[in-house]
Amino acid sequence: MIWKWIFILGGASVLFFAITAAERARLRKLLDRPCAGIHWHRRFPTVKHDDIHEFLALFTEAFAFDSVHRSKFSPEDQPMALYEARYIPHLTMDDHFEFESLDEVLDSRYGIDLSSVWHKDITLGELFALTQLTSTPRATKLS
Repeated sequence: MIWKWIFILGGASVLFFAITAAERARLRKLLDRPCAGIHWHRRFPTVKHDDIHEFLALFTEAFAFDSVHRSKFSPEDQPMALYEARYIPHLTMDDHFEFESLDEVLDSRYGIDLSSVWHKDITLGELFALTQLTSTPRATKLS
């Protein structure tokens, strides 16, 4: 009987590590990129560095990426593509509520309702441009 449980736990462990390795491989292309700051400043030349930095910090927190990777996201990155790279369909059962978190932070910080501007191919640059239309950003606490 104990061998049955050892076999089940061993199989579950192997599956967990295989899914984790697949996720890392799918995200490696993104996470191994250099800083994308130049792309942000070319697309938004009049925006302060701190505004871009804060937006990317809020995005990486909402999407549960390590904060050291925030400078690697470019204006052309699509949140949906990042989500799909992270989760393998039919193998991963749940997510970390990335879009719900992003909606919450965009609303609380900038007054932007993500559902009203959402389309499948929306980019970080498009979302950031919307934040610049807000006259007075609201205070928010970064964790």
